[in-house]
This record gives sequence, C-alpha cells and structure tokens, in this order.
Amino acid sequence: MAVVFGPDTFTVGADVNIDAYPATPDYAYNEGSGTNMRVNAANDRVQAVLDSVRLTARCINAAAPTGDQEATATIAGANYDESHLCVRMAVSGTLTNFYLGIFQTREGNEVWLGRLDDGALVSLASADRGLTAGTHTARIKATGAGATVSLEFQIDATTMLTYDDSSATRKTSGPSGFGVNYQDTNACWIDNFQIDDLAAGGSILPLVAFGTLGGNCNPMMG
Repeated sequence: MAVVFGPDTFTVGADVNIDAYPATPDYAYNEGSGTNMRVNAANDRVQAVLDSVRLTARCINAAAPTGDQEATATIAGANYDESHLCVRMAVSGTLTNFYLGIFQTREGNEVWLGRLDDGALVSLASADRGLTAGTHTARIKATGAGATVSLEFQIDATTMLTYDDSSATRKTSGPSGFGVNYQDTNACWIDNFQIDDLAAGGSILPLVAFGTLGGNCNPMMG
C-alpha cells in the first residue's frame, strides 16, 4: 500500500466550506453545495450544516487513487446522526454513483455497506456489531475493476463486512471520500481522513483497534 493522503486532521483557523478547504487534499461535493458541509474550526473536523440530507465529498487531488483503494477516518454518530466513508465516487455526470459504508445506530444492523446508482440506494450488506453511539474508527476498501468489485467495510476491530459486486452498476473507478447526515447538531462528524493506494503496494491489514474516527450519514435520506 501507499498512503496518498492523511490523516487529514482538518485544522483551520476559521470555519470553511468543504469545497473551499485550503489544504491538500482538496475536496468537491458529490451531494450538497456551499455551506452544507464545513470544516469546523472549533473542533477541527468536518460537520454538516444542512440537516436531514445526505452530504458527500470526494477527494479531487490528482494523486488520489481511482482503482484499488482504501479510506479510513475517525467517525461519530448517534441515532439518526450518521457518518460514512465512500469509494469509487463519480467525478462527472451524475455524481450520485459510488459505494458507501455507514455507521447508523438507529438500526439494529448498525454497520451497513451499500451502493448508490444514480441516487438510488442499494443495500449490499449489513450487520449488528454491538457498537453504540460515539466515536469510532472506520475503514472501507474497494478492489477489482473487471467483472467483480470486492468491497470491505469495518468499524473498529469488529468483523468486517464483505461483498463481491458483479452487478451491471458496479463501480469500477473513482476516488475516495466521505459524508455526513445529521438530525442533532454536531452529533456526527468526520476527522483524520486518510487514503491508501492499494495498487502501489498491496492490501493492508484489517483494523486492530488502531484509534478512533468520526463522521455521519443517513442512508434513508438524500
């Protein structure tokens, strides 16, 4: 593996919109615009400003891998306040095409892996890992660009979710990113975002309690 970016600690002197964030890597909205999602100066993390809507952003730096890739972050969520990590995000045309892993404590299966097809959310895998609201470490991985795309999503050191996508709408390229969706202000967020280019040196080991992360997303909204 090769760490391309990160961890991005989102440290700023004043609040700034995610698509105007003055750092490397740079980000662009896939869902949302303007002040919807901001880097918060008081907490040094990414938070939603607009509520009840899924908001997502992709890394737009030229060095970001678009093939085999892995993204990690510190995430936080509670109830309807959800965080997610994304891979293989669309960069043109209809931007609501990508894979996303979600931490959603309002559901019995709080760890969830899905795909967006032109904005339509498709559930691929989910599980109850006994996780509660709060701060966690999340990891999402996509490999393969042929007939099958292999996916992994893991929170903390719990058993990972896996799915092999051979559908006609599988995502074969695109960069990594993240998203948030909140009902209660500041209950979910993203921090310490990192991207690994797996094609540059192979896979990495699953999470083994290496830290905590934060974020938010609601798969039922947006």
